[in-house]
Amino acid sequence: MPIAKRYPLSEFKPLTIDLLEQVWRWRNLPDIRRNMHSNASISWPQHLNWFETLQNDPQRKFFVFFQDNRPIGVLNFTHQSKGAMAWGCYLGETNVWPGSGLLLEIAALDYIANQANYHTLYAEVLSFNHNVIKLHQLFDYQQLEDKTGGVRDNQPYVVKIFCYQLERWRLNRDVILAKLPKQITAAAKQIFFY
Repeated sequence: MPIAKRYPLSEFKPLTIDLLEQVWRWRNLPDIRRNMHSNASISWPQHLNWFETLQNDPQRKFFVFFQDNRPIGVLNFTHQSKGAMAWGCYLGETNVWPGSGLLLEIAALDYIANQANYHTLYAEVLSFNHNVIKLHQLFDYQQLEDKTGGVRDNQPYVVKIFCYQLERWRLNRDVILAKLPKQITAAAKQIFFY
């Protein structure tokens, strides 16, 4: 008898005080900081101030990514202008289901595409973050003009700007998912926001 395939439950829940320390640890991981606009360590008081600001900002949404009830990363959105949002994410844990980064990408597009007031989703990626650039290209993001970056580890970089017209996602979601491994498409059916 064949073994039934099991796909992870991916739940996105607003950040609460009980997960604040976990998110702070993730934000300070070298692999996370390396790909952020600022790679400086974040003190606990700075993190608390960030959380307080986040709680009082209706222009921002910050979700913790739970995989099978275990917190593994974050997904966040920031209102840019009328009809436009920007997003970012990271996986704070390494022992996760293969393809979890793809699920974050799908979750971001699905969440904003289901918000009636938005037509565009933006993403910024530092030019040395090749894996995320490839991920956005796989999903057919439009690449816009680069922004000035800086120098990291004695190497200059730029900020790559990506844009997704959400009507394209609404119309082509199934076509894009069909390009992905079948287990990703199956796991995408188990993405939920709270």
